[in-house]
Amino acid sequence: MIETRPYAPGDGAAFETLYHGYLDHYRLGPPNGAETARLITLLDDGRHMSCLIAHDGGRPVGFATWALTFPAGRGTALFMKELFVDPQARGQGVGRHLMAGLVEIAKAEGCVRFDWQTDGDNAGAQAFYKAVGAPQVEKLSYRVPADTLADFRARLTRPSGRRP
Repeated sequence: MIETRPYAPGDGAAFETLYHGYLDHYRLGPPNGAETARLITLLDDGRHMSCLIAHDGGRPVGFATWALTFPAGRGTALFMKELFVDPQARGQGVGRHLMAGLVEIAKAEGCVRFDWQTDGDNAGAQAFYKAVGAPQVEKLSYRVPADTLADFRARLTRPSGRRP
């Protein structure tokens, strides 16, 4: 039976297991102990991002990270940053349970909407969201990787009227 609950201090080991599965699934390289520890510290401290973890019995099988954002029209929105389900648990309703849990959080927080994105080439995620009846909104996303932040900042601080 799938159960979801908000991340609480002490859930670090469950999150770490799933996070390592996430890195492996997306071929992002091996886990870095310092990075993982920082994420767990942020979650333990309740800073910046919150997490919902799904369990099947005692086994962690998925997570969804989220934050409240504003303004969202005339209110706040719950923004889901990531939804990950262990590949061995897919097709068992874990993603649906996580999304339903986020809907309950959004309602409890008085959010005016629930937003998320997926990469354009993530056909599996898109098929899942279509299957659950999520309306698609066309938006463009922008991303500045860490190794180009300094260059990007320099472009931002150039006097207007000067072109790169």
